[in-house]
Amino acid sequence: MKNSESSRIMQTSRHVFLWVLYDFANSLVSIVFFLYFAQWIVIEQGFSDFAFNITFTIAAFLLLFTVPVSGYLLDKCVRRIIGLRYTTMFTVLFYGLCSLSAISNKNVLALVFFTLGLYSYLLSFTFYTPLLQDIANLKHRGVVSGLGIAANYVGQFVGLLIALPFSTKSLSIFGASGRAETLLPSVGLFFLFSLPMLLLFKEPRMIPTRIISPLKEILWETKQLFSYSSVTFFLAAYFLFNDAILTVSNNFPLFLEQVWHVSDTTKTYLLLASLTMCAIGGPVSGVLADKFGHKKTLLVILSGWVILLPVLALITNFTWLVIATTIMGLWFGAVWTVSRSVMAYLAPQGKHNLAFAYFGLAERASSFVGPLAWGGVIAGLSYLGSDKYRIAVLAITGFMIIGVFMLAKVKSDRSVTA
Repeated sequence: MKNSESSRIMQTSRHVFLWVLYDFANSLVSIVFFLYFAQWIVIEQGFSDFAFNITFTIAAFLLLFTVPVSGYLLDKCVRRIIGLRYTTMFTVLFYGLCSLSAISNKNVLALVFFTLGLYSYLLSFTFYTPLLQDIANLKHRGVVSGLGIAANYVGQFVGLLIALPFSTKSLSIFGASGRAETLLPSVGLFFLFSLPMLLLFKEPRMIPTRIISPLKEILWETKQLFSYSSVTFFLAAYFLFNDAILTVSNNFPLFLEQVWHVSDTTKTYLLLASLTMCAIGGPVSGVLADKFGHKKTLLVILSGWVILLPVLALITNFTWLVIATTIMGLWFGAVWTVSRSVMAYLAPQGKHNLAFAYFGLAERASSFVGPLAWGGVIAGLSYLGSDKYRIAVLAITGFMIIGVFMLAKVKSDRSVTA
């Protein structure tokens, strides 16, 4: 058994490389839209923070109806690489149209295409993330997941460096706003670096299972999945703590702009420092999780977030902000590395894709709550000026705390291994 498993891992080393390279590719486009589109639509085009955040809610709403179905079909009859190809192409299409709309100052169209591109981008992880189960066994899953996270943050680092001359107007192709011109090059790079995974990854063909009544079977499979209490508690925990992290992440450029009034160049350098630490935090946390236990490691990481978010909200010295942002990078890389390896060991046999579908849904369904909470605080406390952004960070720390208590009820991977 050990020899055959070792042989399988060696044979899929090429697939590990392709899987990691795709993580690099999708981060190129995500970081540029995260930093520059948010500021272009809110600061330059005058849309409210709430209008920008509602795009995440709409994307999450669309995922709510499609993710369970796609996860069910993956377990029954559909190959994941096919789904990844389609969702990647739609991401390129819609983000490309968003970029062209931004260059043309068509802000409403840009926001619509951004929402559709975001939905396609998020849906792609329903097909991408479960492949971790196929390319790494439980013993090495933390390391491989960490390599993917490291590649993701290296991609973000590269994406910011490429976008920088466009944002500062040192390089201009269309004569548009610097922030708008950063978008299209990132879409092109995403397409280019995703091609090896889409064309060369060879997923084994599966024997389709007969589907008699899709809706009835989906409901039955979902009921069976959530009968595993650890799966239920983990997805609830993930929903909550990821809600806090994603909301802060999505609004961090606006936080820097409104609270600290820093330039786009300074924002870029801050994020580059943070991303460097992200690339370190991913593989290091994966190694630690494989050694000490995935659940235990994740509890330590989340405890760090409970301390870090209030610190970020309350500090008033810019030097300390730089230090906090850099440290936050380590925690970003660590939390997503270990979260998906925890989901991998909790997923029941035969329901792996469905479990990861709900994992992806829990990750993004938080966009129903987090952005609305953030936008509500900003709108309700508008009389406080920039301090309302500090209070918003404090408010969502509560989600993180509840998430820690939920995670404590999940079974340890050490018991699974035993």
